[in-house]
Amino acid sequence: MRILIVFIFILFLKADTLSNKTIPYLFKNNYYSYLCINRWKYINQYVGKREDLLSIVAYSCLKKHYLTYALDLAKNLRFTKEGRINSTYIVSLFTIKNFLIRYILDDFDISYIKMPYIKSDDLGKVFILAQKQKPKIKNNSFTIKDKNFNINVNYDLENNTIILNFYKDNNLIKKEKYW
Repeated sequence: MRILIVFIFILFLKADTLSNKTIPYLFKNNYYSYLCINRWKYINQYVGKREDLLSIVAYSCLKKHYLTYALDLAKNLRFTKEGRINSTYIVSLFTIKNFLIRYILDDFDISYIKMPYIKSDDLGKVFILAQKQKPKIKNNSFTIKDKNFNINVNYDLENNTIILNFYKDNNLIKKEKYW
């Protein structure tokens, strides 16, 4: 019991310490989850004033693949050209996720859909590969081939996540979940 109390106290102190840090500091030091979870604090503080900071918070959400959380920021990035660009990027990733879900669950033809080619995110790359390769769906998943990997794309209905498993020589190299 004492260990639990000490652990909770340490977490409280850590959270309090982070609340005094700037958004750029937190991003630079990989506190992506902290920034994303506290997005509404930052939205309320900076909406219409500092879209550069809100964009950093949004990219923190994207670093953790929390697309739905990033949408909260996207709808508030509208006052500057850079903010609108960032908003479009976030919404595009979310839309790509939804099209992949429709492809998996509804056999929806995604081959004719024109979306921005998002090279900087694996979900964007998977979308383009799925459009070109038109893989067969089995058990809410499909596999596509990239230059270096076989990528298994799976939809978890219970958690509404797209899961990307990257294999090289039948060995799992990395796994990404898009919420």
